[in-house]
Amino acid sequence: MKNVSAEKIWLGIKAAFPVTIPILFGWVFVGLTYGVLMSGLGYGPLWSMLFSLLCFCGGMQIAAIPMMAAGFDPLQMFIMSYFVNFRHTFYGVALLEKYKDTAPFKPFLIYALADEPFSLAVSAKPPEGLEPKYFYFGMTFLTYLYWAALTGLGSVLGGIITFDTTGLDFALNALFIVLFLQQWKEKNNRPACIVGIAVTLLSRIIFGSSVFLIPALAGMLIIFWLGRNKL
Repeated sequence: MKNVSAEKIWLGIKAAFPVTIPILFGWVFVGLTYGVLMSGLGYGPLWSMLFSLLCFCGGMQIAAIPMMAAGFDPLQMFIMSYFVNFRHTFYGVALLEKYKDTAPFKPFLIYALADEPFSLAVSAKPPEGLEPKYFYFGMTFLTYLYWAALTGLGSVLGGIITFDTTGLDFALNALFIVLFLQQWKEKNNRPACIVGIAVTLLSRIIFGSSVFLIPALAGMLIIFWLGRNKL
């Protein structure tokens, strides 16, 4: 690659490593859980890691497991993935300035942009003397590697240690509950939380338990867009 130094790539990874450690520890349980659940469906470590490398969206990956177990529906999964990860569009807009001069890493930075890489890109500052693009690449690469490795390790453990995994997928529910409570703590966020609950319950009543999620996400997206200056 032109204008890219292997030495600077390594320096970027070294500089990014300390700031990514909290992400690594925060992902341990969720990543291992995903791998164990994939193993329970008959997917080995390579499949778990491949899915993680291709998707890199932990919440949606875990949400997809029961859908895969019930019968794979590509269209439904694509639509659901789009709405669940729609927030990434706004992440990209927020990082336009920071990622402006990151070639040739920009395609990878865009592809692997998720909640945690975004939070790091916003909060962490590149060290002096190192071009920011190498630092941003190091952070994104490490988080990408952590997630794939943890899910692969979880799949290995799931194949070695046989136990009843019933209820283990509640890790995702617990994660979303924690995120919801964090939002609820801020009084300014409570109207949006109430809208989310109301739209979800209404969609559940109208569309039933099997297909309510996509209408609920679409409804919330429309309401939040229309009330973007108030909610």
